[in-house]
Amino acid sequence: MDNAKLIEELNKMLAQEHACAIRYATHAACVSGPYAEAVKARLKEISGDEVLHAEQLRDRIVTLGGNPTMAVSEKDLKPASKLDEILAINIQEEKEAIAAYTKILETISVENVILHRTIEDIIRDEQEHLEELENLQP
Repeated sequence: MDNAKLIEELNKMLAQEHACAIRYATHAACVSGPYAEAVKARLKEISGDEVLHAEQLRDRIVTLGGNPTMAVSEKDLKPASKLDEILAINIQEEKEAIAAYTKILETISVENVILHRTIEDIIRDEQEHLEELENLQP
C-alpha cells in the first residue's frame, strides 16, 4: 500500500478511535445496575485506551507525511443506556475494529517496524477489550 492510501486508512481508524473514546465514556456515564461501578470503571478505562490509540495513530500519520484528521466517525457513535445494549454495541465495534486493523496490518511491511508494532499493539488492546466485554455478558 502506498503512503497516501495508508494515511487515508489510518485517518479512517483515527476518526473511529475518536468516536470510540466518546462512546465508551458516554456509555460509562449511562450504566446502571448492581455491577454498575465495576462496569463503569472498565468502560472509562477502555475510553482512555482509545484516546491512547488515537495519539499513536496521529504520530504514525505525521511520520508518514500526512495530516491527522480531527473528524469523528459518526457511525460509531451509538447511544445505549442498558448494560446488555452497551455490551452488544461495544462487542460488535471491537470485532469490527480488530478486522479493520488486521486488514491494515497485512499491508504494512515488517521492515516498517514502528508502524507495524503500533498496529499490532492496538489490535492486542482491542482483542483484550473484546474478551473483557464478552466476559461481562450475563
